[in-house]
Amino acid sequence: MTTVDISALDRENHDYAVHLAAKQQILSYQNCVFRLADIPGKDPFEAVDFWRNASLAAEVLLKACLLRHRIPFFKKRAHAEYGAKVTSHNNVWLAQTLESLQITYIAQINTGTISTAIRTAEETLFATVAFDPEKAKLISEMIYIIIRTRRNRNSHFFFPNQGHIEMVEVEMLYLPLLNLLEALWNS
Repeated sequence: MTTVDISALDRENHDYAVHLAAKQQILSYQNCVFRLADIPGKDPFEAVDFWRNASLAAEVLLKACLLRHRIPFFKKRAHAEYGAKVTSHNNVWLAQTLESLQITYIAQINTGTISTAIRTAEETLFATVAFDPEKAKLISEMIYIIIRTRRNRNSHFFFPNQGHIEMVEVEMLYLPLLNLLEALWNS
């Protein structure tokens, strides 16, 4: 039976969030900073891909921050005793978390939604790290805006009116949110 070592799950998810954010080349990432890159004329499908990927990048980066700062946020999924087994040889905290949740298969890990992740951050993470409370409040507010405006709509269905890049939204919401989450990652 195959076993997957997830000791570096925080770093791997950080890297995946960066990949998602920069995928459409509208945002770039260098030296721990997200920046505007190029705003090419995207077709409607690519524009919606950007919104979906940017929203997912924020969620994955938030969850990576929770892992990095050793805040448990996932649960055990029932009836998922299949596939690869999971271990954490080089991350004692994560190994203990898996053991306490009685998780032995990777399919048993339920990471929850962005809503549960931000609640966990608000209840636990922001109070345990040296991070500006105003910036923490901004992270929460921005994530709740994304949840209400784009997150689910662009993840589960295509609406042609969403098929363009709204630069004001990128510059005032997504770019600052990703950089705040990056700062939280590095705190």
